[in-house]
Order: sequence, then C-alpha cells, then structure tokens
Amino acid sequence: MNQSSFVRLVSRHRTVRHWSIAELARRSGLTQPEVSRVLSGQRMPTLRHVKGFSEAFSAAPTTETGEPINYEKWLSILADLGERARFDARSTKKDAISNSV
Repeated sequence: MNQSSFVRLVSRHRTVRHWSIAELARRSGLTQPEVSRVLSGQRMPTLRHVKGFSEAFSAAPTTETGEPINYEKWLSILADLGERARFDARSTKKDAISNSV
C-alpha cells in the first residue's frame, strides 16, 4: 500500500523523537491501536488524529530544520495532508469502481 504524505510526515517526526507508537499515542491522547491503524494506512486520519498529533509534536519540538514551530502550524499542515489522504483514497476507490464496470 502506498503511504500518504500524512503518514510519512507523522512517521518521520515520531522517529526523529525516538518515540514508539505507544509513546505517540500517549502524548497525543489517542489509543495505541488507532495510531497504529492510521500509520499503517488501514484507517484514514480524522480531525481528532490531526489534533492529537499536532499537540504531541508541538509540545516536544526538535531542532529539525523545517519543522513546524507551534501547534497552529502543525494543525494546518496535518489537516491539509489528512484531507489529501482522504481525497486520494476516495479517488482511488472511484477509479477501481469505474474500471470494474
């Protein structure tokens, strides 16, 4: 399965912080299974996921160049990427239906 930009960004910043999925879940106020499903592409990110990840990452900034500097920036970027992932998933599903007809 192709990883969305949302998953790649969250995974990269989780790795930079040396956080396990369990640690990201704890810091974001989400459950470990739902974080795992989002990061594996089994579930589309919702606004709740976007808010949780934004809170977690903004509360533990790193010195990585280009990293969003506050909660609002994280929220904006992750919301855009989450919406893109949902749009792409819908488009792929429509294409599969069209091709099967």
